[in-house]
Amino acid sequence: MSHILVVAKRHDDVFAALFFDGLPPELRRHIRIREFGHDALAAEVAGAAAIIVMRHGLFSFGALASVGARARVPSYYFLDDNLLLLRQEPETYGPFWSAYTEDNVRVALRGFEGVLLASAPLVAYFRDHALHPRLIEYAPIAWPVLRERTQWSRDAATPFRIAFFGGEHRRELFLSLVHPAAMQLSREHPVELVVFGIDRAAIPASRTPSLDVIHAPYEVRYSAALDALAGRQIDVVAHPTPPSANNPYRNANVLINARSAGAVAVVSNAPPYDTLGSPSPALLCDNVVEQWTTALRRLASDAALCAETYRHADEFCRRHFNGASNAATIERVLGAHPAPRAVTRAMRLAVAGPSLVADRALFQAKAVVRGWLGRD
Repeated sequence: MSHILVVAKRHDDVFAALFFDGLPPELRRHIRIREFGHDALAAEVAGAAAIIVMRHGLFSFGALASVGARARVPSYYFLDDNLLLLRQEPETYGPFWSAYTEDNVRVALRGFEGVLLASAPLVAYFRDHALHPRLIEYAPIAWPVLRERTQWSRDAATPFRIAFFGGEHRRELFLSLVHPAAMQLSREHPVELVVFGIDRAAIPASRTPSLDVIHAPYEVRYSAALDALAGRQIDVVAHPTPPSANNPYRNANVLINARSAGAVAVVSNAPPYDTLGSPSPALLCDNVVEQWTTALRRLASDAALCAETYRHADEFCRRHFNGASNAATIERVLGAHPAPRAVTRAMRLAVAGPSLVADRALFQAKAVVRGWLGRD
């Protein structure tokens, strides 16, 4: 059976899950997701109709990005952040994107058939900077609703549950905006603040007995993380966003998370959320405590507002993240690139195999060294 090989950092992380797991079953069975460095890739690359190199793999997956052209394997690159702009913000996003200059990206993409980009603004950026001639918008696919929400009203004793479910770059704003807003709200309503992945020591002790902070472990497996979020019976996903030149190029993925968990999203009044349209599928706040407090207070006291905002988020996800264009893209790729014949597979294996085997051996050797250092 013809298949597309997707090479990711993890086979079950948010990127692989959000962009491929939601494909129709008849197409999903044509997708094989493998982890760079962990899985043996030589035979996989040789036998694939096409390969998709995920995200930071353009420069971080050894020779994979260049070996496709040498072995004549149709290759595509996927990106959901503007890493060329994140490179300019190492104080927030670290030094990991230093290779993503325009010249480096343009050269690295020369051997690729096309570039899959997760938002229309990101497509426009790549087009305006002439980074590749074939650009394909490839949005996230909404996750199924895990918690069907039919009741939003609560009795006075039931806590209003607010969750933080974001990456490291949002944690400082959580501590300076969401936590104090939740403390203020807890003077009027019992509040549970469910926090994923933030160290207990980083959160100040509650000054009110009606605020209960519940810590949940950070989970890199997207499906397991959403299961855990939905299982907490939350009302709000609080999603503050720090300023970044990358923000306009992102998707409103928080709507997918909140909708799946049966919750309403409260977000920063900044890109990409300030262009979601009206009626809004989320509550938007400037990054000041008073506005976050007001938004949480409105939702805690108005079940109809919760239900209406959630309905708009559900409609937004069904309209913008329904996976129809993704399915059409995958069908086109499969149609354009048939499964390789035996002689082609042998040629690819001879050309690509040594580099891919060496990459895996080096990756695993480095992992052993990191393990030794960690034990010391």
